[in-house]
Amino acid sequence: MQFLLENPAFKLYALVSTLLSLHLLVLAGWTAAVRTKLKSYVNPEDAVALKAATAENDHPDVLRVKRAHQNAMESAIPFFTVGLMYTLTGASKAGAQAYFLTFLAARVLHSVFYLAQKQPFRTISYAIGALAITGMAVQVIRLSI
Repeated sequence: MQFLLENPAFKLYALVSTLLSLHLLVLAGWTAAVRTKLKSYVNPEDAVALKAATAENDHPDVLRVKRAHQNAMESAIPFFTVGLMYTLTGASKAGAQAYFLTFLAARVLHSVFYLAQKQPFRTISYAIGALAITGMAVQVIRLSI
């Protein structure tokens, strides 16, 4: 395990993976904050505990945050997998910085643009993140064949 911690690409992978995980936790908290602000709870036990009426469906603002969160999770999982494989196949520090930091910035910006309802920036940031993962995947496949 120590040899991994001496690898600059793996150390960056660990840092970016941790930041992405924190990003997911922030989005989960944001969902709860929007629900609380709107007093919009679909679970009866939440409504009772927080002295609010039970909503039949989530408020559109809650749904937006939930979609941003789901999209972030859907992109984080491929990053966690492909990024680790990229690191383990001998990624250079410069390559890891380019891919990992690009992906991290793109995902955080995607969430910001999603919550702010900004197009085409949301789609552009999604595409940049997807291209970063695709680039790593191509490298892993190339080095594994």
